[in-house]
Amino acid sequence: MNSYALFLDIDRTLTGRDHIIPQRNIEAIKRARSLGHKVFINTGRSYGNIPHEIFRQIEVDGILSGNGTMITIGGETVFERFMPEETAARLAEYYFDNENLWAAFEGKRRSYSIPGRPRELTDLETPVTDFEDYLLKTRDDNIQVIAASAETDRDFLDSFGGLTYFAFDRYYDIVAAGNNKSVSMAMTLYIIGIPRERSIAFGDSENDLEMLRSAGTGVAVSNAQPKLLSQADFVSLSNTEGGVGYAIEELLLKNKV
Repeated sequence: MNSYALFLDIDRTLTGRDHIIPQRNIEAIKRARSLGHKVFINTGRSYGNIPHEIFRQIEVDGILSGNGTMITIGGETVFERFMPEETAARLAEYYFDNENLWAAFEGKRRSYSIPGRPRELTDLETPVTDFEDYLLKTRDDNIQVIAASAETDRDFLDSFGGLTYFAFDRYYDIVAAGNNKSVSMAMTLYIIGIPRERSIAFGDSENDLEMLRSAGTGVAVSNAQPKLLSQADFVSLSNTEGGVGYAIEELLLKNKV
């Protein structure tokens, strides 16, 4: 058979609340893999900031993390492009100097956040109290993405000339220039030998847009941002209703015994 490759965003796409994957998604993913299709996580989260609960619920063939900054297939890392240390350090200084802003520095190992700002830390985040503490705690890690306040000065970000950032309702995702989910999806398809036409991408937010446009079929869950809903090839149910599973059923599993 001609195998397909599925690329799944996590937050507000694959998962419902508290990182719980709806049963419809779990069953459809398991069925698709049993038929020989390949399933990949493709998330804006760094590798060290992916909730462990995800992989207690489903098995996947690979992980594309940090908005395309790292690719792992079958447990083997095949691509890495982290944020330069000097760039991450300059950004850290900026956020420590601006007390009204928050930032989380998401690494390959863990995520590091400034406490006491207008955002609560998650269980996966390590607090960093000042710039020196940031340097100490991240010295053996690689920063993939910085999630930061939407009030961040865009002119400051643009002054680097080597950053890409994605705007969400309440925050930015900041990565090294040239990285996005579409690029990492294309690299993965090349490595596994599946053509673009047999790829299906699932998402809800701005950083999923190029991935949906580039895939053979772009799927938006019904709770997606309007821009994705208008450009998706297939609009599914919401994330809490098992929209990923429903789309897999309709696009891949119908009439399969």
